[in-house]
Amino acid sequence: MVMEFLAVLADESSETPLKGVFSSWQGIVGIILAVVGIMMVYVGIKVYNGFKIDFSTSQNIPEEDTHVPATAKIQNKVKTTMPDFNGQGEREIIEWTMVYEVDGEKYKQTIPDNGYEKGQIIDIMYEPEDPNDFYVYDKQAEEAAAQAEANGETEQESAEKNKLGLGMVVLACLIIGIGVMMILS
Repeated sequence: MVMEFLAVLADESSETPLKGVFSSWQGIVGIILAVVGIMMVYVGIKVYNGFKIDFSTSQNIPEEDTHVPATAKIQNKVKTTMPDFNGQGEREIIEWTMVYEVDGEKYKQTIPDNGYEKGQIIDIMYEPEDPNDFYVYDKQAEEAAAQAEANGETEQESAEKNKLGLGMVVLACLIIGIGVMMILS
């Protein structure tokens, strides 16, 4: 039965609406477009309902954080001017140099601006094996999150619908329509 159906689709002389679909490039491209459109409808509905792909966890995450706490002092503001790639003139990037001490040796690092002021003391965490490996530690945010968790408060993500998914479904329907028109013509 399947072979008979495929034979009808390849035969241009048959009197069915789908006569000779496989006999020209137009019918084959139409079928490909329709199949791609159907797959896009599926993905678009998933995206619309909040499906997200998170590539940020592809790196190896250490099981235990071996960084130790320290304090660093903000020293100098560094302004870098570079051309804006959107053609809007120039763009200014502000960074700060900070200094911290580990076992009597001073380390100097550059960090992005986060509203710091000269002379401000900030909390950092550094790796004892390599003191150049550090990150800025936001103690207040971590304490607030721990307090909220202790009180039973959890942050609920809103399930707002994603407009990108809706756009994908509309585009997929257009592609399916074009594919069907190519099959039937």
